[in-house]
Amino acid sequence: MMKNALGHYCLLCIGIVVAILGVLAITCTSGFFNFILKSELHLSESSQSYQVWKDTPVPMYIQFYFFNWTNEGELENANSKPTFEQKGPYRFNEFHEKVNVTFHDNNTVSFKQVRRWHFDPENSNGTLDDTITTLNLPPLTAAFVARDWSIFMQGPLSLVISQTSKRYVTKKVREYLFEGYDDSLISLADKLPALANIDIPFDKFGWFYKRNNSDEYDGFFNMDTGADDINKVGRLRNWNFANRTKFFPSSCSMVNGSAGELWPPGQTKTNITMFSPDICRSLTFDFTEEVDVHGVTGYRYSGGRNIVDNGTINADNWCFCNGECLPVGVVNASSCRYGAPAFVSYPHYYMADPYYASLVEGMRPDKEKHQFYVTLEPTTGIPLDVAARFQINILLQPSRHISNYKRVPKVFFPIIWFEQRATMPPEMASSLLALLALPDNGAVLGLTMAGLGVAAAVIAISCLIRIKVAQDSQKSSIQLNSESGFPLMKKPVNGHKMPDVA
Repeated sequence: MMKNALGHYCLLCIGIVVAILGVLAITCTSGFFNFILKSELHLSESSQSYQVWKDTPVPMYIQFYFFNWTNEGELENANSKPTFEQKGPYRFNEFHEKVNVTFHDNNTVSFKQVRRWHFDPENSNGTLDDTITTLNLPPLTAAFVARDWSIFMQGPLSLVISQTSKRYVTKKVREYLFEGYDDSLISLADKLPALANIDIPFDKFGWFYKRNNSDEYDGFFNMDTGADDINKVGRLRNWNFANRTKFFPSSCSMVNGSAGELWPPGQTKTNITMFSPDICRSLTFDFTEEVDVHGVTGYRYSGGRNIVDNGTINADNWCFCNGECLPVGVVNASSCRYGAPAFVSYPHYYMADPYYASLVEGMRPDKEKHQFYVTLEPTTGIPLDVAARFQINILLQPSRHISNYKRVPKVFFPIIWFEQRATMPPEMASSLLALLALPDNGAVLGLTMAGLGVAAAVIAISCLIRIKVAQDSQKSSIQLNSESGFPLMKKPVNGHKMPDVA
């Protein structure tokens, strides 16, 4: 009986210890999880996020769609609108690398970014030798920059443009994108006094000319690492050594939000802000829905009309006008694009005032194809799926003193739109799911241990009580027999009955 009691006491002790460990697991798992988040999500040379950020492993690609102008000969026909057919996509696999990375004592990091693109013919609809007809941008840019010059300065420029340039060009896709093409106006820029006041930074024209494998184009970034406060991770402090840009006035010039790749944990169903060096401004996206990306639940934040507003729906956006405040749908980006009359919109004038699409033929806006969105896993802030979609439009308008453009209509010409995609692959999503399951698994483990511990303790206590009751019952029986005068029965010896006492 003593051995049984000792075993039950051991069981009781084990049960108590296991129950305590279970309670500790329940209470400490959350803190341990938060410790992992802080240590791995903040940016340092030893953190997991650093390698992912420095050389992005998530597959990315960019697709270009061109608007081919099919009736360029009818530009001055008042009864005809510019008509377009969409060509593409022309897909390029995209790779990002951070260079000149320097960590600072104020918990920020400075860096530049190299982007590389490689053509993907298998996933493209066409080849880089396809030809596209569109507006001839260099002379149109010169006319736009000179629109406020005196007639004495515009006259010589008009003569140069009329003798060297047409209003439209037909070039190959490769020339419009990365290779660039020669333009006589660009070649004469340094030689003619009429062009002396026009800043032309390149020797050829191309939308991505000299950008491939360059660390200069995106600019110089300074960003919070989150080492002192994880809620600051990824927040842009400065772009090109300043917290304001020179391209917009007032609050529109502020460098706000994430640099686009790192976001703080604990996202809410409100909005997020990121800075785009391509259009030199910050963009705010509103929460729209929960979505599933390879089994991971994400918060989707979508671009709305506020991003392409010039004060029509939000008075605070007046400073994005850069001159004439236009109806909602396009934003003036000319100051950010070397003075070219470039206006940014969503593809096919999605979410824009009907005015823009009414000027042309061929626009077919579609939310599924043209919406700009960012999907984040809310607990960690890790991007799950990004679709960056913008369209570049060029303003064609009459000019009193530039002969090539005297009798043209005012039209926002759709030129090209792009779709930049990055989606977390399934294997990375599985690892993220395992991390996200840590608090729940810890709680389940803790509850199981606590339950088993309590159960073992209860069983041990129950057994000890029964042993105690049995011991007390035996003692009571012995005491009762002693008090009644009956001696205890003796065992027979050698099988013989003991003789009665006389």
